[in-house]
Amino acid sequence: MNQAQILAGLTRYIAEEILEGEAEDLLPTTPLLELGILNSLETARMMGFVEKQYGITVPADAMRVENLSTLTAIANMVYACAQSSKA
Repeated sequence: MNQAQILAGLTRYIAEEILEGEAEDLLPTTPLLELGILNSLETARMMGFVEKQYGITVPADAMRVENLSTLTAIANMVYACAQSSKA
């Protein structure tokens, strides 16, 4: 799995599960927290999806605002967690 695949999966998840298909303007750089797309409940649900989909555990210390601000940031965090779990 690479970062582009993770980004595509996260984009699909947010578009379908959080935005209920209303995601025409959703970009990798969309400010998810600023726009209220992600809140604490949706973030928890998304992390459940990530852990199940990619077979990784995202440590609590990785759940920082800067890692959740955009789809790109989340994909980078997930990729880093996946790489560290292989080590």
